[in-house]
Amino acid sequence: MRDIKKPSHMSRTKGGVIHPLVERGIAKLGADISVARRARRISTQDMASRMGVARGTLHRLESGDPGVSINTLAMALSALGMLDRLIDLVDQSTDDVGLMVARGKLPERVSGPRKVASAGGAPLPSRHPASDDDEPEGW
Repeated sequence: MRDIKKPSHMSRTKGGVIHPLVERGIAKLGADISVARRARRISTQDMASRMGVARGTLHRLESGDPGVSINTLAMALSALGMLDRLIDLVDQSTDDVGLMVARGKLPERVSGPRKVASAGGAPLPSRHPASDDDEPEGW
């Protein structure tokens, strides 16, 4: 079995290789959490207590350790009153790429219900005749 070496520009953590952009993003996130905590005048002991973790875990989070769990991040954001930001992070209503792809899959036009022909060739009424109840409200 051959030995696979990681590229020298990539860091490693317990879970695997960390890309430099991801590493910088996580470090910024940790620093921003530290700033938010200090702006609220919350000590590390109080913050860790609110999160249900040890002070060392909070220190790892604020230092940008990529091995810190997403639960620890969520608890920190909750303690700061910012959990909604995590909840809506990848919400489909704000996903511009996802919305563009969905828009590209829309049909060019929409026609009414198709009529099914009878054996004699005369069209039969559609299976779901339109009624006032079938139309969207306000139509």
